[in-house]
Amino acid sequence: MGVWSSGPFDNDDAADFMMEMEASPSWGVLRDVFKAVFVHEDYVELAEGARAYAAAALLTVALGKSDISAQDYHMIIEDLGTMPEDLPALARSAIKRISTGDSEIRELYLDSGSYSEWAETIAAIEKAL
Repeated sequence: MGVWSSGPFDNDDAADFMMEMEASPSWGVLRDVFKAVFVHEDYVELAEGARAYAAAALLTVALGKSDISAQDYHMIIEDLGTMPEDLPALARSAIKRISTGDSEIRELYLDSGSYSEWAETIAAIEKAL
């Protein structure tokens, strides 16, 4: 994964996810991204973790509870329609899994020297959800 910063949209996997959302805006895509972090019981691969990080951040923007800069994504949010009620809870579970369990994205940030920034953003996302 190419990482540009510790923000949720600042890596190649997140950029790919957002391009997918632009091409086909759907709450189902977010649901699938969140569910993907639970496919393997013992470890979350980097791509799944990075996509869940971005999807959860996008969800906080959709909820109107975010300071995360996502001005380019408001058109996607408008196209999504009514949010399923259970999606924030699923997002919280996914964020908890990538930030506290065995996950490659967590390991990457632990080794990068920007873990504290990442952890602060994760905490803000959790609070907003």
